[in-house]
Amino acid sequence: MTPIPLPSSFGTPPGPPRRRLRWPAAALCGLCGLWLIEGRLLSREAADCPGVHHAHLVVWAAGLLVALCVLPWAELPARALAAAGVSWSATGYLLAAGVHVPVWGFTEGAALLTLLALVAWRAPVRAAVPLGVALAAGVLAAPVRDADALSTTVVAYALVVAGVTALGLCLRYRDAERAKAVAAARDAERLELAGELHDFVSHHVAAMTLLARATGSLAKDERVAASLRDIEEAGDEAMTSARRLLRVLHQDQPHREPLPGVGGLTELVDDFHRTNPGAPRVTLHVDPCFDAGLAPELAASVHRIVGEALANVAKHSPDASAVRVTLRRAGHRLFVSVHDDGAAPRQQPHRTPEDSGGLGLVGLTERADAIGGTLTAGPVPGGGWEVLAALPVRP
Repeated sequence: MTPIPLPSSFGTPPGPPRRRLRWPAAALCGLCGLWLIEGRLLSREAADCPGVHHAHLVVWAAGLLVALCVLPWAELPARALAAAGVSWSATGYLLAAGVHVPVWGFTEGAALLTLLALVAWRAPVRAAVPLGVALAAGVLAAPVRDADALSTTVVAYALVVAGVTALGLCLRYRDAERAKAVAAARDAERLELAGELHDFVSHHVAAMTLLARATGSLAKDERVAASLRDIEEAGDEAMTSARRLLRVLHQDQPHREPLPGVGGLTELVDDFHRTNPGAPRVTLHVDPCFDAGLAPELAASVHRIVGEALANVAKHSPDASAVRVTLRRAGHRLFVSVHDDGAAPRQQPHRTPEDSGGLGLVGLTERADAIGGTLTAGPVPGGGWEVLAALPVRP
């Protein structure tokens, strides 16, 4: 097989992902712009009503303080509690002073709604309920500062509060379902690893038991023969325990078929073309020394990684025209790369499969971690998408 040139970055573990701009900071920028606009409106109102200038300053200052609570300078419950306290203090002061401000505090209300969505989404349940009520009441109390506010305005505020709360709860439900799916994928991969452990180790333990039995029958020293019989009995007990535990793990699982190793990759590529009409052309390149003395569990892991990566190409890269599967060995590490030339978002670093949303790759990441390796998936500088695994030959 003619070797193909490898990209300069192949075999190099990806660096740490670049820090993404967190959306609370972006929300704060929008709130600051709204705060400045509201300051202009309040200054005009204060010019028309000189006697209530202090009330406009209270509304403006409350908007800034509540907006600052969007930033992650403390735990979310503490920030939400501080924002609700500031809002209720401003409302209480204005009502006690008998001053009604026509501009109700748009910045303050927007910041309270942002925190309400965050609390409904991420706060612990025990804290989310009282904090959500306090934040929602703070938003609904804003129109009360204006004696001329219409009842329809209060109803509109209530609908907005309900919509924001529903959005936060939907995001919470989505994250919970995602966490369950990731946990299920990891558990399934661990069950598969348990079965492979039995398959691969049982062969060696059985060979050790047979060797101890054969050597014990030839040993002339009774103490040596007794030790060999102990080894034989320990091996038999280990195999019995392994089979018993495997039956318990797989009592509710379908029958597991053994996975082929590196030698089955050609058949895997053929199955990919047969089951996906119009699939991109797959080029398989395996270094001659890749599978020399390769342990069975590593060969099975390589097969699983390539199979899952090809399945992802069929699902998520319909515009790909070519796929390159490259297996390389460098020292005591194996590098498995599946690269397609499909369109991919630009300027995004390699990500963990858990971030990218692939549950199949989440299970394979669990497998790679179990044997001391790494697995990443993401766009590459030259274009396209790559699944890259680095597996140690000797963990």
